Amino acid sequence: MRAMQASLRTRLGSAAAVAVLAAGGAMATATAASAAGHPSHKPLDATTLSIKNKAIAHKPIRHHRASAIIGVLRDERTGVAGETITLDSRTGKKPRWTAVATATTGADGKVSFIVAPATRTQFKLVFGGDSAFRKSHSNVVTLNVGKKK
Repeated sequence: MRAMQASLRTRLGSAAAVAVLAAGGAMATATAASAAGHPSHKPLDATTLSIKNKAIAHKPIRHHRASAIIGVLRDERTGVAGETITLDSRTGKKPRWTAVATATTGADGKVSFIVAPATRTQFKLVFGGDSAFRKSHSNVVTLNVGKKK
């Protein structure tokens, strides 16, 4: 008789555990489904941010001292206008990125900065994102200081 009571307790405990797990799984599935279908959770559009540098020559000196850092913020293949882009730079052996300037993209998504680093400096462009677009950042360009004549 004693073995029968233990067996009954075990069976009741197992049935209760299965019921709790099933209810929890159903609740988790319902929560995930309702969050996915909620209209206020519109996914943000992905962006890309390109970067390049163009030397600005100073006459009569042959070596440039200034460069234009140029970037384009795009959503797929279309330029994104009116967004704030930050120019970050770093120098030294253990560099940390520092924001040095901001600018707003034009109608074609382009932005530019004029820089004249005194030492070897790396630059990147950063878009912080907003309510419609995901954040993104460019690759890094390195500017080496030219020799003076």
